Amino acid sequence: MQSPELVPMLFMTTIISGVTMVVIFRSLWKNKTLPTLLYSITVVLFSGMAIDLLLDQVYLPFRNWYIVINEHRLWVSNILLAFFIVGGFLFWYFAVIYSQYERPPWHTNIISFIAGGALFGELVKGDWSAHIPIIGEALAFIILGFVIVRYAMRVLRATDDTKEKRWVGVYFLGFLIWIIAGLIGVVIANIPGVPYLIGQSWSVPYSIGLLMISVTVAVNPKLLFVSEAMPLDLLILDKEGTLVFAHRFHDYSGSVDSELMGSAMSGVVSLMKEMLATDRNLHRVDHGDIKILVESGALTTSLLVVTEETARFRQSLRNATMEFESNYRDALLRDSAFVTDFVSFRERAKALFL
Repeated sequence: MQSPELVPMLFMTTIISGVTMVVIFRSLWKNKTLPTLLYSITVVLFSGMAIDLLLDQVYLPFRNWYIVINEHRLWVSNILLAFFIVGGFLFWYFAVIYSQYERPPWHTNIISFIAGGALFGELVKGDWSAHIPIIGEALAFIILGFVIVRYAMRVLRATDDTKEKRWVGVYFLGFLIWIIAGLIGVVIANIPGVPYLIGQSWSVPYSIGLLMISVTVAVNPKLLFVSEAMPLDLLILDKEGTLVFAHRFHDYSGSVDSELMGSAMSGVVSLMKEMLATDRNLHRVDHGDIKILVESGALTTSLLVVTEETARFRQSLRNATMEFESNYRDALLRDSAFVTDFVSFRERAKALFL
C-alpha cells in the first residue's frame, strides 16, 4: 500500500458514494427526467473514481497495470481516474444546465472545451506541460461553482415555503462543498510544495457534500431537477380542437379563463397547422413573460404554460400526453366527450408537473 492511513477515508468515501447512488437511482425510478438521469451517471462515475482510488491503495496488481503508447507508459489507474473525474464533471455540469433550460445555452460549449482539454492534457502531458491541465481543471471547477451559486440564488428567490427553502439551501450547499473536494483533490494536490495529506484531504468535503445531497434527495427526490421555472396552466385539446381538460397550477398576471385560453390556443394551433403543413414542427409559442410548450399526440394536443422552458417540463408534458391518451382513449374516441370524463387526471397532473 502506498498510504495505509488513506484507506479508511477512501473506504468511507466509496460507501457514501454507493449510498448516494442508491438514493439518486430511487429518484430516477420515480421521476424519469433528463436531469435525474444525468445526475445518476454523474454519481456512477464519481463512485468509479472512489473505487479506482481505493483499489490503487489496497490492490497491488491494479496499481501495476499500464499500457505503452509511443514508448510512453500510461498507468491504467490514472487513465481511468482522468475519465471518471472529467466525465463525472461534465455530466454534473449538464445536469445542472438541463435543470434550468430545455436547450443548453451557447456558453456550455466553452466549459465542455475546457474540460475536454484538461482530460487530453492529463493523458499527454510532459514535464514542461504538467501544470497546464491543472489550470484548465481549476477554471472548470470555478465556472461550475459560479453556475451552481447563480442557479441556487434563482431557485431560492422563487421558493416561498420556509421549510422547502431550507432543504433547497442544504441541497445546494452540499453541491458547493462537493466542488471544494474537486478543487482540493484535482488542483491543490497537484501544486508543487503542497503537503501530501492536505492534497489527500479531498475525501472529507467529498463525503460531507455527498451526504448532504443524499439526505435532501431522500427527503424530496424532486430536488434533483428543482428550478425557479413554474408550470402555470395545462390545457389538453382533442383532435377537433375542443378543450377537454384544463388545470391551473398557479395564478399569474394577465391570466384569463382556462376555457377562453383553450379556445384561443385551439385557433392558434389550427392556424399553425395550415401554415406549417404539419403540427409536428410546432413545439412552443413564446408569449413574452410566459412560454407555451406544445406536444402533439395521436388523439390530443397538449399545451403547458410555463414561466421558463426546461427539459423536465418538456419531458413531463410528453409523458402526460401519452398517459392521458392511454387512460382516456375510449372517451376521446367517442363522438362527444365531456370535460367531467377527465377530471380525475388533475391529481396526476399535479404529480407530473409540481
